[in-house]
Amino acid sequence: MLLKKLSVFIGVLMFVFSCKQEELPTGIIEKEKMVNVLVDMQITDAQLNQVANIDTMLMQAKSRYTFIFKKYAIDSVMFSQSLNYYSLKSVELDEMYQTVIDSLELMKENAKPKPQKVKRVKKPK
Repeated sequence: MLLKKLSVFIGVLMFVFSCKQEELPTGIIEKEKMVNVLVDMQITDAQLNQVANIDTMLMQAKSRYTFIFKKYAIDSVMFSQSLNYYSLKSVELDEMYQTVIDSLELMKENAKPKPQKVKRVKKPK
């Protein structure tokens, strides 16, 4: 009887601890914020790929990435460490990038002009 109660108690403890979310190490950007940073980075990269002159592109890249880092109150080191951290968790990173792709697709759909109905004016008789 005691053994049965002890095994149930251990099972409950294992369940509780397995369900507990893993805390992020210091200096790692939380998942939702990282997804937003990655979305902005992808948009910036797409814009930079349109610049023909490499020197101009490099100048613009620095200022645009700095803007993104300030927007999210992070720095390049924090971004790199976070990307490395999530790279070691391939399932999580895949989920994050799927969210990035979904967000970009939604933005693309919302940017398309909507067809407008044309009102016909009746000619007077």
